[in-house]
Formats: sequence, C-alpha cells, structure tokens
Amino acid sequence: MRLAFVAALQYLSARQRAVLTLRDVLGFRTAEVAEMLDTTPAAVDSALRRARTRLAEAGPVEDGLAEPAEATMRTLLDGYVDAFSRADPDALVNLLRIDVELEMPPTPTWFTGRRAVVGFLVDRVLRPHLWRLTPTRANGQPALVVHRHAGDERYEPYGIQVLTLIGTRIAHITAFNDPSLVPTFDFAPTPAP
Repeated sequence: MRLAFVAALQYLSARQRAVLTLRDVLGFRTAEVAEMLDTTPAAVDSALRRARTRLAEAGPVEDGLAEPAEATMRTLLDGYVDAFSRADPDALVNLLRIDVELEMPPTPTWFTGRRAVVGFLVDRVLRPHLWRLTPTRANGQPALVVHRHAGDERYEPYGIQVLTLIGTRIAHITAFNDPSLVPTFDFAPTPAP
C-alpha cells in the first residue's frame, strides 16, 4: 500500500507533493510548512486539500510494484551508501531504475531518468568523502541520515534522503536537505572515520 501511495504521488504537482509530504508524512504544522515554502498558511491548506483530492481520484496504483526482500534492500542500501560516499557515478547507475526520479522538497527541482539524476548528482553533489550516509527508516521506507564533512574530522547534519525501491532498484529519491530533521532520527554529528 505504501508503494502504491508513492506511485500515486506522481500525479501531484511539485508543490502539492512538497505540502503533502511535509504535512502528512513528516508531520510539520501548517505554519511551519508555509514558512518553509515561503507562502501563506491558507495556500498550504489549499494545496493540501487539492493533493488529497487528487490522490483519492488516482486511487492505489499497485501494478508492477513489489517491495524487495530485507536482504536485497540492505544490499541495495549498502551499495548506495558506498557509491555516494566514494562519489562513484558508475556504481550509482547500477542501483537506479532507468526511470528514477529525484526531488528535493520544498525546492521545486525535479529530475526524471537515470541520466538526468546521475548528471545532476555528478555536477552538483557527489564529491569523494564529502558525505556520510547512515541507513535508517522514515515512515516505513528505507532512508538515509546525511551528514556533510565540515572540516577537520567533523561531519555536521545535512538532511534525510528517503528512497523508494521497486524490485532491486531505486525508483525515487526524496532529499530533504534540512539539518533540523536529523535530530528526529537521533543522529548527532559524527567524527570522520
């Protein structure tokens, strides 16, 4: 059902996805979401109502969705952490579906397709030893707590990545680049290895 919900999210605009995720999944209050998205509480409530209505119209989309076994999921997450930490785009390509999507709410940036996602990551994100990712779960989905190298031997909180897996590949990456989310997962800044 969770995967069907994630698939149904594709019917929403970027703004509606951001509002729905921040309000209904992460549990932020309307005023907090309005501040994050630089809008009014009334606009947040309106977008949330439209998103919920659109999801109800779309209904569950379960065809072709199957959650991988726990061992497969762990292998996939370990591979993602390793590829991301080493800034290895070739290893990352092997983990992503050809139609993978990347979003970074509340930023309206949205990349679709393996080439576009990996291209963005190579150009703007991947640097060897810049990131430390720690597997966790968010709303029942595989997720990663992200810390960024801050000089010397320090890594500071950076945000959370939530992954949607279909079969043995990553189908969707939602990157919440907000350090204030990290304490929710009880991860403190960590020293370098």
